[in-house]
Amino acid sequence: MEIKIATNDEIKYCYEVMHQIREDLSKNDFLTAISEQIKNGYQVVYVIENNQIICVAGFTISHKLALGKYLYIEDFVTDKSVQFFEAGKALFDFIKIYAIQQKCSSIHLDSSVTRYEAHKFYLSQNMNIDSHHFSLKL
Repeated sequence: MEIKIATNDEIKYCYEVMHQIREDLSKNDFLTAISEQIKNGYQVVYVIENNQIICVAGFTISHKLALGKYLYIEDFVTDKSVQFFEAGKALFDFIKIYAIQQKCSSIHLDSSVTRYEAHKFYLSQNMNIDSHHFSLKL
């Protein structure tokens, strides 16, 4: 198992796994959206095993008055055909180390209320449920 921060050229190989939680995005729309997000510091990291990408995460590093410098995981998905807990844990550990190296004080993410297995995973990684996230579609 190898973990890599994706280059711009490698991001396209992450689409099939990322598409499993972003089903509304075509590959072209995905690449366009990622290109825009990269302008704001978005990075993609992935786990590869046997020449297959099995886990992908996207994140940004930012600052807020309430949080200081923090890493925000925007996307985190393990290939449904693999369901390899160790890959998710290895990727999360990689992100934690990266956040520490970048002098972040915390890691944050939002998860849809219906993603129960994801919640179990995040709690098993010692994450806390600190708040409710509210939204308004316009």
